[in-house]
Amino acid sequence: MNFMVEVRNLHKRFGHHEVLRGINLRVKPSEVLVIVGPSGSGKSTLLRCINGLEHATSGQILIEGVDITDSRVDINAMRQKVGIVFQSFNLFPHLTVLRNVTLAPIKVKKMRPEEAEAKALQLLKRVGLEDKAQAYPSQLSGGQQQRVAIARALAMDPDLMLFDEVTSALDPELVKEVLDAMKDLARSGMTMLVVTHEMGFAREVGDRLIFMDEGEIVEEGKPVEIFTNPKSPRAKDFFSKILSHL
Repeated sequence: MNFMVEVRNLHKRFGHHEVLRGINLRVKPSEVLVIVGPSGSGKSTLLRCINGLEHATSGQILIEGVDITDSRVDINAMRQKVGIVFQSFNLFPHLTVLRNVTLAPIKVKKMRPEEAEAKALQLLKRVGLEDKAQAYPSQLSGGQQQRVAIARALAMDPDLMLFDEVTSALDPELVKEVLDAMKDLARSGMTMLVVTHEMGFAREVGDRLIFMDEGEIVEEGKPVEIFTNPKSPRAKDFFSKILSHL
């Protein structure tokens, strides 16, 4: 079977600190994989390695069969296939929403400006922000800025989307609008890796869930199965604390 993502015995160290300790992971096309675990467990580092923002210390990462850890691979070309949205919105404050979304397609993919704008307006409509095209980031709420960040990532036509705690910096009332945009994306068949503490989203949208702790995958399976019957003591302790309000 062809996998969208295949991680083989991935290790990542920062100095003497080993953040990832032999991660093995496969993600099928159109699968939504939710990654949960306590702070410092390596979740964000795993996403950054898959996107090529961090270099693996050892091991392999294959995106659509191409080993991005191979020094001969054009990592910038591969990175165009992998969109990533961070906790911080990282929008350019001096550019309008429309310019934020069109910048990379014009500069990197050499798309004609009028074509990029038409596509950007479609994407902004998809995330419910077509009326904000000429606004600046400072004029938007946090939830709106995060939806612009999602539209910006989608403007590059990625085959894979990574979401790193994208709702954790938002006020609670703004979380739903971002999660709704992500749910729409999942329904469209996008392959997604989602680091989140939003367990309702994980249960509703996730095809599979992995629980990480101390740089290792401790458990994986269907979200509802892990929520209701975690096997390891570490997972039991984690879920007993965060699922009590669901």
